[in-house]
Amino acid sequence: MARSLLTVPLLVTVALAALAWGVLGPAAAFAFVALALLEIAMAADSSVPMAGIAGRLHSPARRLFLSLGIVAGVLAMRLLLPPAAVAVGDATDPAQAVTEAVVAPGAFSAHLQEVRPALAAFGASFIWLVFAEYLFNTDRASRRSWLGRLEARLAAVARPRVWSLVTATAGVALTSVLVGVDTAWAPAAVVPVAVGGVAGVTAYLVSKRVAAWALGSGSALRSWRVHAHASTVVFERGLVVFMLFEILDGVYSLSGSGTSGVDGLGALGQAAVGAAAIGVGALFLARLTSRLDQAAGLQRLRYLKAGAAYVLGVLAVLLWTSLLVPVPGVLVGWFGTVVIGSALASSLPWRAWVRRSRARRAAPRSA
Repeated sequence: MARSLLTVPLLVTVALAALAWGVLGPAAAFAFVALALLEIAMAADSSVPMAGIAGRLHSPARRLFLSLGIVAGVLAMRLLLPPAAVAVGDATDPAQAVTEAVVAPGAFSAHLQEVRPALAAFGASFIWLVFAEYLFNTDRASRRSWLGRLEARLAAVARPRVWSLVTATAGVALTSVLVGVDTAWAPAAVVPVAVGGVAGVTAYLVSKRVAAWALGSGSALRSWRVHAHASTVVFERGLVVFMLFEILDGVYSLSGSGTSGVDGLGALGQAAVGAAAIGVGALFLARLTSRLDQAAGLQRLRYLKAGAAYVLGVLAVLLWTSLLVPVPGVLVGWFGTVVIGSALASSLPWRAWVRRSRARRAAPRSA
């Protein structure tokens, strides 16, 4: 089953590598393979939180999310959000920002760096609120705490949604103050961080409002509501993946950072190679998430969902931290793997395996 799920992504990867070799040359093919491998590695981490979201969707929305939603959402967020951020931040024409991203990656990279504080603040507050859903157990789901009594107490607080908003607002306010102190309260530095943080909270509330409306019953627009609910999930996960790749670890964006320096590869070639690698990563992410959902992995491995949630919490904190001090790319590239790996290891039935092993060794003696 796992082989069949990965057959299509593997064939697409090989075909695109061959196409890049034939059209753009071997340097482009090697650059594509390197970027695709990085995208696939990060997709393996992202598939766990994606599966957690899929498990909360009703069947029609789940099928849409696992088939088309993840691929479309990741592609849209990875490819369109950077030009959109530049267009909003610089008050320019969106079409001009997209054109610049493709034909002038150096200038686009500089413009993206200018709006990065607002974008990072936006992502941090939004992602923290997504993490707070687990931390304060807003759904009041029955679960076993992964990190002990403190986690259990936080999951049992009264008014969990209020606590979520309070902690997110505190994060926005604290970061804005620290940035203000660090920059002598320069409006050009403080205002983008504060506005970006408030916008992130607002976007989260709007997304959840749409999701709540979509789950309403007894409507002639039920099919539209299914799509609306799925779209909020796609937006949420697409934003998380975008922030993980683009803002902190500096992996390829349309700015050309992933393929710059490849001999003989122009701006259009760089954009094509990068977009193809992003597409491969999105396809692998969708397939891995579908496999994890079908195998009920989050139910069997009881702490895996907790690990996925804490990945989001750490990502939000790192985004806020990156507004004050540089965050090493190696740290960002591996923290998710460490957290997910720890959750996986603690979920495995080690004691049961030991008991069965002892029982098998003792059986011949008793006989």
